[in-house]
Amino acid sequence: MANNDSAKTDTTPAQSSGGAEFVTPPNYLKMKVGAGGIDKEAVKEAEIAIQVLGHKMYAKWADDDLGRMRASFEELKQTNLDDAGSVKKMLRICWDMKGLGGTFGYPLVTTITHYLSNYLEHCLNSDPPQVSTAVVSPHIDALYVVLSQKISGDGGAIGRELVAGLEKVVLKTGARIGG
Repeated sequence: MANNDSAKTDTTPAQSSGGAEFVTPPNYLKMKVGAGGIDKEAVKEAEIAIQVLGHKMYAKWADDDLGRMRASFEELKQTNLDDAGSVKKMLRICWDMKGLGGTFGYPLVTTITHYLSNYLEHCLNSDPPQVSTAVVSPHIDALYVVLSQKISGDGGAIGRELVAGLEKVVLKTGARIGG
């Protein structure tokens, strides 16, 4: 069986001595890309554009998500903190924020929402789920501080202290932190 690196594809069946026939399928992707490959400079420029535009847009998206999270938490408080649908709604918002935070230079947002989502998932394991304002409120407050102060990166000593405090709050509930 021949490995053909050109745009042409060998479709001629090859016979082995045992009577088996080997067929090399055409490499359509290679035929479309051609021999030139990927323009690494164009990829770099696109990555920079995404980071610059994304960083500016992320602040708006995160503020909107935080507003939705606060509204969901207020709705949850109206149900004695035990409505599974409201908990799931908050959880979806956490996942949205968690996924984009690190991508756009806000790893603290990712960490805070990770801890909060783990706590909410833990709450969903009981029937009905019992959510504590003493756990959720500090997470929402921390997100507000990080976003309003535009604290990117790990936040230095203050960021580490904030994360350590939230971690202790979540661990006291029996929820997991890792994973």
